[in-house]
Amino acid sequence: MTDDRRDRSGLQISRRRALTVGGAAAVSLLASGRVPTIDSLAVTRERTVGNRPVSLQHLHDAGITGEGVDVAVLDPTGFDPNHDAIAGTIDAIRQFGDESAVVEGTSHGTAAGAAVVRLAPDARLSLASFRRPSEFVAAIEWARSRGADVILAPVAAHGTAATPRSAVYRAARRTVESGSVFVAPTGNAARGHWEGPYGALADDGSTRRRLRIRPRPGTDSVAGRFRAWLVTDPAIEIDLTLSLLRSVDDGRRWNLVALSQATEDRLGQRLVADISPGTYALFVRPTSSDGAGSTDPGRESPDQTGRVSVTTTTHALASPRPLGSIAAPASVPGVIGVGVTADPENEESTDGVAAESPSGNGVSPYSGRGPTAQGRTGVDVIAPPVPWVAEEDAGTSAAAARAAGAAALVLDAAPTLDTGEVATLLRASAGDVGRSGRDLASGAGRLDVTAAVQRARAR
Repeated sequence: MTDDRRDRSGLQISRRRALTVGGAAAVSLLASGRVPTIDSLAVTRERTVGNRPVSLQHLHDAGITGEGVDVAVLDPTGFDPNHDAIAGTIDAIRQFGDESAVVEGTSHGTAAGAAVVRLAPDARLSLASFRRPSEFVAAIEWARSRGADVILAPVAAHGTAATPRSAVYRAARRTVESGSVFVAPTGNAARGHWEGPYGALADDGSTRRRLRIRPRPGTDSVAGRFRAWLVTDPAIEIDLTLSLLRSVDDGRRWNLVALSQATEDRLGQRLVADISPGTYALFVRPTSSDGAGSTDPGRESPDQTGRVSVTTTTHALASPRPLGSIAAPASVPGVIGVGVTADPENEESTDGVAAESPSGNGVSPYSGRGPTAQGRTGVDVIAPPVPWVAEEDAGTSAAAARAAGAAALVLDAAPTLDTGEVATLLRASAGDVGRSGRDLASGAGRLDVTAAVQRARAR
């Protein structure tokens, strides 16, 4: 924004952040009436228009529009700055890596930015594209250096260890500690996640330790691009490889199709293969010196009790273990992790903005679940995947974009809130989903934007 300034560290800070660090200046601004209030707005959980809950339009009419709030959107698919849904809201676009940040059409990144703007139409956007983990880290640092009030990363970095060993983890923590609200999806891999002792998937020559691959519901074949990641516990002191096998002769033989390769930060393994119709399975074995999976019986065997996790986002697993499927950066302490509701039906109000309701539809079976590696719940709230202008079903990405827009409205209503207070407020105002207390799948419950803004103004 034109009135951005820099703090003592040289980082650019937004007008909203200036209020937070300005103390007396904030009091003066509030007294001058330049910060909109909704004290006269009679919005409660019970109020309805006809038989529908109050829509976000009432907040916009009251002047709560995200004005003065800077939102950074970090997405690998790029952005269309001329798209009607975000045109005129962009302050900066930055490319990290070889892929252009500017694309044509309704990309995933464009849809994420549009979802933020639909909730917070006067927020300003800073957009960054990336592909590799190191570029993702650079994009996070760029957003932090710009003093973004809210950072939305609508990505699930599967295969990234959710520990301080990971550069993504450290960058997200620095950003939260610097005062930005960081929002990320929990990922759509609960049905494609398995976690347990290494010995349960170790190659012993039998099929009982193999993890069978299934088509995603709604499809009748596994054919297509297959992606999976392997992350191992640090207690396992040797490298492991994820192997993809194809059944031959009705399961009497299994042929090796592909082996995983170390990720960029070498904290995990990634496997990619184009597969035809058939029966496939995964197993894990030690990595040989040439990078291939070793079956040498004389090779040192890792601790069979050490934990490993396998995740695929393109397929389902025959015996999934959804708990622990939450992905980085949502799994990083301080990042607001957002899951997705099971059914978006009837979530849209007549003006195209999703209405808020104290009772939700539960959690999608694909929505990433806790606990995190540190034993935290990991999921803060769940939200419906609307509004979303892209054709593909984005799931938790769309839900996270909605939560980021809600955070922008909360900061507009109460500019002095810090990142921890915003997260606490979103959780405290979440609607009940039929469970008591925080839940590993639904967190505190269903995001309630109007209730969150009300709580912010009541502080």
